[in-house]
Amino acid sequence: MNNTKLFVLLLILFLIMMTPVKAQNIDQIRSFENKRIGINKTGMIVLGSWAIGNILAGAYGNYKYTGQTKYFHQFNAMWNVVNFGIAAFGYFNAAGSDPNSMTATQILKEYNSLQNFLLLNAGLDAAYIVTGLYLKERSKNSTNAERLRGYGNSLLLQGGFLLAFDVALYFIHQNNANINLYPHLESLLRGGVGIGLRVIL
Repeated sequence: MNNTKLFVLLLILFLIMMTPVKAQNIDQIRSFENKRIGINKTGMIVLGSWAIGNILAGAYGNYKYTGQTKYFHQFNAMWNVVNFGIAAFGYFNAAGSDPNSMTATQILKEYNSLQNFLLLNAGLDAAYIVTGLYLKERSKNSTNAERLRGYGNSLLLQGGFLLAFDVALYFIHQNNANINLYPHLESLLRGGVGIGLRVIL
């Protein structure tokens, strides 16, 4: 199911919010949200672990080495201070979520926003990789060649990791939705509410 179909489902749910919904369907949708939150928490632990490892290794490498290698470690450490902040915020935000206080529409909006955010991040990650290649190319005619090569190599590593991370997280969430959300959502729209409307998915 693509974003257009999900938008249609969101619109229909919004229009029928005042119609009674079977408790079983909303419970299943909230169960999906619990799984989604668990996936997010695990993802933030992975990102935070990557960040801590890079900060420690980067701080050590910054003082241990010189030249290009020093700048590579230096940039890794600086970059991952931000990653750690994102991971910490994401983890505690997920941990503080309460699916039982959310409507089906809110759950769907949260899921759709997250998937769009991950796709946007993947685009930014690709831009980081391109920037890393640009810095390495620019280093060939620069007096700061070692710094540019070190920073460029760091961007290639960090951008590559984040691209793999965001794409993997996107598809893990998509798989969760395919199994634990869409079948129940389709059932909700077809038989769980009193409305004579058929949606072709």
